[in-house]
Amino acid sequence: MVRKTEYDVRTLQERYGVSSLSAKVFAASGLNEEQIAELLEGDDTLHTSRAECVRQACQRILQAGERHEKIFVGGDYDADGICSTAIMKKTLDLLGIENGYYIPDRFKEGYGLSADTVRRAYAKGYTLIMTVDNGVKAHEAMAEAERLGLDMIVTDHHRIEEEINAGIVVHPDYMEDEYEYLSGAGVALQLSRTLIGERDDLTAMAAVAAIADVMPVWKETRRIIVRGMRILRQKRPRSLYALLYPGSAVTMRNIAFQIVPKLNSVGRMNDLANVNTVPRFLLAEDESTITNYALQINQVNDARKAISDAQSKKAEEMITSESIQIICSDDFHEGICGLIAGRIANAVHQPVLVMTASGDLYKGSGRSVPGFDLFAFLSGMEELAAFGGHEQAVGLSVRREDMESFIRSVKAKAENAGIEEQGEEETAVLIDPSEVSIDAVMELEGLQPLSKEVNTLFALPCTPQKTYETPKVIKYELPCASGTLEAVLYTRKKITVPDRISCLSGHLEINRWRSRISCQFEIENIE
Repeated sequence: MVRKTEYDVRTLQERYGVSSLSAKVFAASGLNEEQIAELLEGDDTLHTSRAECVRQACQRILQAGERHEKIFVGGDYDADGICSTAIMKKTLDLLGIENGYYIPDRFKEGYGLSADTVRRAYAKGYTLIMTVDNGVKAHEAMAEAERLGLDMIVTDHHRIEEEINAGIVVHPDYMEDEYEYLSGAGVALQLSRTLIGERDDLTAMAAVAAIADVMPVWKETRRIIVRGMRILRQKRPRSLYALLYPGSAVTMRNIAFQIVPKLNSVGRMNDLANVNTVPRFLLAEDESTITNYALQINQVNDARKAISDAQSKKAEEMITSESIQIICSDDFHEGICGLIAGRIANAVHQPVLVMTASGDLYKGSGRSVPGFDLFAFLSGMEELAAFGGHEQAVGLSVRREDMESFIRSVKAKAENAGIEEQGEEETAVLIDPSEVSIDAVMELEGLQPLSKEVNTLFALPCTPQKTYETPKVIKYELPCASGTLEAVLYTRKKITVPDRISCLSGHLEINRWRSRISCQFEIENIE
């Protein structure tokens, strides 16, 4: 059930000169004056941090260039880490500084810079090590760098929980408030802008990375995304644009569901692809190279989807009556365990652990449900060989000989854990069909990109008329200020349609078909 809320927004309309739809979105989302101004201004003028940590890092990089030192960049295997690596690689190349990079194997080496990688970098003559989108937890690597006499610059945006023993740490916590929502690539972009100025291709990469990491779309991160999307609409850089489906518009949604999964799939499917080739693809300029590599990434992503679908079905057959699902099979692909766990947790509304054999270990991922801290629940279990994550998502490893004991421990602890999903009731903004017009919906569209906390779910009390039905879609019509509003229900959403409809909840958008522009309502709930 969706809770419908009505707002009196006359004051907001008068103050900001906006439609009632926009004003109701502002009110429903609890936006302050600064945030509303950001949405209305649509500013994409980028700024550069003057923080001391940025200055120190750039000074050390330039010093390395003057001394003809080699700089090693340690990256990460997700979309943010890949884009961060490409940004730093390109920056050092343009500075004429000899450099190399390495992104660890997700399954054989795990997350972050390792002490072994530091030793290999030292053996190859690197004297300065930089991390991008990781490093604040690389304590063993930092200790090894210090032992070998290597300087280290950590650039990261993840939460700092312990003292960082590195010469220079570049992090949003140490920068001005404008930069508090930067992704790892956003941090790398600050160094790049200071060192070589603004480059559109690198800005676009930072925009994709911010969307990939679901960063709050405010302040400098908002400007990066706005600017990056404008650059992508110009089909630049060709590498990123080539990952969109042909004919797709450049929107946050399409970036999140088309570009980002393809970048992430290479890190997940390490048996089919090498993630260290992706930064070179992002920086490529040759059309033939870009086309061929984009095709390969699409193939890897298609394989990932096929394996995920097949193994999810197998996992669904293994669901039990337990309050925490532990689904284990030697056949599961290690890179897919998190995706399977997420699907099943959403379906059964229970915490789910999905694990597979990997050498002497069982490795996997867990996904929780709202209101249950899976990280806290599993923390401290003696059978865990490796463990990390947060309240809603974890990664874990258990030795083969401890697996049965681990399952018993989880079941025993679950009996007294009081596991119950605390679903958040969705709130829809109550509107009248007379408020819906092409101008009002285009005004809403102009507020994009929007942070996830901005509520654009609308409730329309109405009795619509069905006009079209296929196995994939049902279309309804109802009157609105611009004439007729088409409401679309996609059957894949498995929304139950009552005999008599009194209210539709969903999202408004502009439908552009050939030379025709109209309002459209994508249905999310029916009453």
